[in-house]
Amino acid sequence: MTLACNLQCKSCFNRSGKPRPNELSTDEIKKSLVDLRKANVLDLRFTGGELTRRSDLFEILKSAKELGFAVSCNTNAAYFNDEINKKFAELDIEQVTVSIDGRKEHHEANRGCNTFDRTLSNLKRMHELGVKMRINTLINKYSLNDLEYMLDLASKYVTEINFFITRFIGRGSEFKKEDGLVTFDEFYEMSKQADKLRPKYPNLNILHFEQSTIDNSSRCGIYDEFGLKVGPPDGYTRFNIMSDGSLWAGGYIPYVDSSYELGNIKTDNIYDIWQKSKKLESFREESRKLELFCRRCDKYSKTCPGPNFELELLRKKDSSITNPYCYYGSGPSLLQ
Repeated sequence: MTLACNLQCKSCFNRSGKPRPNELSTDEIKKSLVDLRKANVLDLRFTGGELTRRSDLFEILKSAKELGFAVSCNTNAAYFNDEINKKFAELDIEQVTVSIDGRKEHHEANRGCNTFDRTLSNLKRMHELGVKMRINTLINKYSLNDLEYMLDLASKYVTEINFFITRFIGRGSEFKKEDGLVTFDEFYEMSKQADKLRPKYPNLNILHFEQSTIDNSSRCGIYDEFGLKVGPPDGYTRFNIMSDGSLWAGGYIPYVDSSYELGNIKTDNIYDIWQKSKKLESFREESRKLELFCRRCDKYSKTCPGPNFELELLRKKDSSITNPYCYYGSGPSLLQ
């Protein structure tokens, strides 16, 4: 919805801070919502930037709810206005995702000083108001040991937590090893520990490693059984509209390769792009080939979370970049 943000997180893949000069207006977003509903889209996730920087946020969320969408959104929850918490509760949003990156010192190393207490306070307040929430936690070498701390915290206030790794995109591309980047083996070991801890948190959905990728993907088993063309989720089960209206198969792709832009919702019919775009079909085919290639690997569905197209595309352009989601992620890109 916007690139405007009140923070300057080191990991931010889209370098949020100032809004784009040509961001969609309230009316343009509302018209897009109607068009998306006509195209039988059912589920919307609103992200930023920081959504609460838009004064029309709740007007737009209300419109989406009235049109029958399942609505979720992301926030850093580092705001000072309790009215925001109340409005999330009043609209009965399906899920509000809050970013907390481990203990206070680890969270603030990424998101800035004096952010942790504010975010935690708003998380607790939304819990009191009955808001359904998830926590997103960025893992690095320092926060690896915060796993049980985060599970304890999450189990008190939310129903779901997702652990993931920094993408080397935007400000995230400036991360160095000394910033605490994790390896495939380190993240895998953390994931095994998370699995061991699951019985302790029966009411908490813990997403990590293969769960955060595979549970949100169309698996090739469907392809085998029904002859369907499927692959990783971008361009198959999800689609991204940027704050300027540009259309993309995935949310990270604009910051990796601008040649994959599919059009703009201000001028193009989203249903026609989804059904007929040759560029989108080309993207799907590349993604599908990667999925099928990965299926031949002895690590696939054992220690591997499945293909990560945007990181392999990034590695194809810059061989110095590694893919911590792949056992062989320090070698050549799998997209050749």
